[in-house]
Amino acid sequence: MCNGNFVIGVSTNNQCREKVLKGTAEVVQPTTVYAFTSQGLQKQDMGMDLYNSSLVARAVWDSTDAHLISAYSFSIVEIIRENPKEKTIHFSSIKGQAIHKHYMKMTYNMMNKDGNIKSLPLFADISFHTLQYTFTHPNGLLFTTQLAQIALIVMSHIAFEDICLKGLVQLHAAFASHLLGEFFALVAIVDILPNSSLIDIIFYCGLTMQHTVECDKQGGLNYAMCTINPSRVGKTFNDTALYEIINTILNGQNCFVEIMNFNIEVC
Repeated sequence: MCNGNFVIGVSTNNQCREKVLKGTAEVVQPTTVYAFTSQGLQKQDMGMDLYNSSLVARAVWDSTDAHLISAYSFSIVEIIRENPKEKTIHFSSIKGQAIHKHYMKMTYNMMNKDGNIKSLPLFADISFHTLQYTFTHPNGLLFTTQLAQIALIVMSHIAFEDICLKGLVQLHAAFASHLLGEFFALVAIVDILPNSSLIDIIFYCGLTMQHTVECDKQGGLNYAMCTINPSRVGKTFNDTALYEIINTILNGQNCFVEIMNFNIEVC
């Protein structure tokens, strides 16, 4: 493959088995769209096959890990491989003190009931006297929003770099994604950010999302989300019928239900 084209080699030998003709041709392939995943598809050991088999993939993993260890004192490769239920960040060493300051500087904006925006710490449990901080999740840290998003972005990165190296990416291909994957779709098209800056943005984004809705002690939320395809319910089921169901639930139950996004219009 070369720039997404299929390369065919031909050769002709005479009666003496001497090569008398040799040539190559590039065959244009059907237009391809490269779509990058959003959150929810993370799993333990994902991407480790490429880590072991692809030098370019391993370089991306290692550079990401070097940045995360330096800035935040954790390894995303370790989290993907082991999916530990907790990870403690220590602040007592000289290096730990610098990381401690980094954590304390991270904030997010929240609007109160009066409509005023307040800046709040992303790590409210960390103060000047805190010696350590522990990330926890009952299903493993790979299922925390902030770390799952880093893992998936790096997974997209290594997969894309690997197929680029193999000549599989078309020069004028289309790129697409939804939510989280949009970040890397933009990077893949125009290379607008260095890897370390991309990882910082994703970490901040995930932490902000994690703090937007209050969690219980196990990290669970009192919210759920589902995808609905009206065409699979039945031929007579359409957007109007879906709205009727939503309104019935709102009027009859003490809960909140809302359509958040239309991914596709079914004709």
